[in-house]
Amino acid sequence: MINRVKIFSEEDCNRLKKTIYDLDKLWINRSQERRFSFETETKISRAPFWTLGAVSYLDSVASPARYNKHKQALNPVLIKKFGWIYDIICKTLESELQNPVVIDKFLAYPGFHIFSAKTGDLIEPEYIKMFEEPLGSVHVDIQYEEHHEHWNKFNNVGFTDTDTMSFTIPIDLPSGGGGLYTWEDDVNAVSFNYNTNENKLGKLKSVSTSHPYHVGEMIYFMGHLLHQMMPGVNIQRDDKRITVQGHGQKCDGVWRLYW
Repeated sequence: MINRVKIFSEEDCNRLKKTIYDLDKLWINRSQERRFSFETETKISRAPFWTLGAVSYLDSVASPARYNKHKQALNPVLIKKFGWIYDIICKTLESELQNPVVIDKFLAYPGFHIFSAKTGDLIEPEYIKMFEEPLGSVHVDIQYEEHHEHWNKFNNVGFTDTDTMSFTIPIDLPSGGGGLYTWEDDVNAVSFNYNTNENKLGKLKSVSTSHPYHVGEMIYFMGHLLHQMMPGVNIQRDDKRITVQGHGQKCDGVWRLYW
């Protein structure tokens, strides 16, 4: 089930966008990442996709050392520049989840997905159509699998639908909007995630549900909800899709947020 809560004002989102673009030298280019086993090391042409922050599903899956390197470099910047939003996120989720919520200081802090050209640039025409196709994998969030060594430090940790969660907060959206598709199917998350969308969709029995995003509104869900980023519509060269991204793991009664 998708949950919604208004969390940031228009002023907050504008402040966030300015800071994110002021830090564009720290964006990590993800448009050339290998995401499937059949992809080779040759150049992969994808629409411009960046992150500000270390990411479990891209960095830790590829190399725990790379995750730690990005985390150590970027966590100090994120807490300095965005500590105020972490306070808001924790307080909001504490009210929603009725348990304490903290940012886990030992993992990568929640960060940003950025689908956009860099400051002062426009999206190249060749990438427009790419943004209008499904860019994201149909998947289940199991990022916690990358961090069992950390979770083992706690006494009471589970990985069921009541112990894990994911959240997204849109900061800026394309002129045609954005959102999330979800399905009700139960799948084997590990084998399902590491496969192509073409091989996945034919196996699904439920019909997808569309959940439009609204700037400043958090969407969060518990556990293993099958989902996919919705493609863009009538993308313009100056469009931007910027979201705050994070996950939560319940440890000893406290939700610990990370990315």
